[in-house]
Amino acid sequence: MLIERVDSFTDFQNLKTAWEDVYQRDPEAQFFLSWKWLAGVLENHPGEWIVLAARRADETYLGFLPLRLKTVWSNSQQQLRNEIQFVGRLFWADYGGILCVPESEFEVLSAFASHVKQLNWSHMSLKGFRISERRFGMFIAPLVDERLIIESESSIINDGETDNLVCPYIDLPETFEAYLAEKLSSNTRQKIRRFLRRLESSTEYQVTTTSPETQARDGRILELLWSKVWSEQKGSDTERLATTYRMIVERGLDDEIVHQSILWHNDSPIGILASFVDWQKSRLLFFVGGRDEDFRDLPVGLVLHACNIRWAIENGIRTYDLLRGNEPYKYSLGAADVRLRYPVIRTQSGVNLNGRFDPGGLREAIRLADKFAERNHTQSAVTACQQILAVSPGHEAARCLVETLAGARS
Repeated sequence: MLIERVDSFTDFQNLKTAWEDVYQRDPEAQFFLSWKWLAGVLENHPGEWIVLAARRADETYLGFLPLRLKTVWSNSQQQLRNEIQFVGRLFWADYGGILCVPESEFEVLSAFASHVKQLNWSHMSLKGFRISERRFGMFIAPLVDERLIIESESSIINDGETDNLVCPYIDLPETFEAYLAEKLSSNTRQKIRRFLRRLESSTEYQVTTTSPETQARDGRILELLWSKVWSEQKGSDTERLATTYRMIVERGLDDEIVHQSILWHNDSPIGILASFVDWQKSRLLFFVGGRDEDFRDLPVGLVLHACNIRWAIENGIRTYDLLRGNEPYKYSLGAADVRLRYPVIRTQSGVNLNGRFDPGGLREAIRLADKFAERNHTQSAVTACQQILAVSPGHEAARCLVETLAGARS
């Protein structure tokens, strides 16, 4: 089994055919490992990721592991180090994982784990690892090493009310009427029927779907309504977070992997839902929404989710994925749970495994060195440059910065 390291977007693009073949064959494949979604992530974050590709000598690809490579400064060690995460966290993916063809899963997962131990990192934080118990055991076993500490973390948010390692989902029947009858309590079923009848018989309400012609307008609506819900909790970060959500959704709309619907009362938008569509695996994944919380005439969130589920069923989709968080409203819609993992693996020493800085982090490393120099943290800047030059002796920016700092000292 050969493991290739891919770190340029062009090389990633060349993997498209093989990637989509493995994705289709892998029963554990999930949307945040799909080629089209990952293309948006990787293209927007050059120099922050690597992809490990497992193949045979005959060029047949059997698996892929996309990873985020972070460069950080260790205050305790006074040097640069690297951290590994799932690459999807750059685009706020709710979970991550590994692609592999089922007939070669042991071979692929063991090879990935063994190769990861040859990389240079001090911490590997795999938050939201969506993987079967069988495959997880295959992957984690080769990582047992006296140099490493393996721990399992939790992810509890909202003052202890929400477990963010739980992903509720709904298996959808073939008709919306069957969904109402089989998945819901009688009270919720009656409410949905009543409000949908009201929606469909009234001239005051309508639901629209985002199109290329309305995309810019609907992006502004998403920012506005999301901010209405979260501004008090998010404070000064509200605008930045809302803008990021809009950017991710607009990229998905451009790539035709997002379904976005808006509920209107007359000419005013009162609610919005944006969901990822995975046609290959027949899943609709609710990603982000917002609503006018001052509007009380009908339950905006319930109505939009009901419309989303109906749209999914009518389009042959068989799973409605509500993503992370065990909020009670998800279970009122008929959801069951999938449990995610959160393994954290770190070196005993606190410095990079194998004693070197990873060359994939050079872009961020020189940025940190420049920042140290600007703040007159000369020794830190020199140390960072020395680590850069140790793995890339011809790195012009690092060499020039060292010379400049030496001149300033003399």
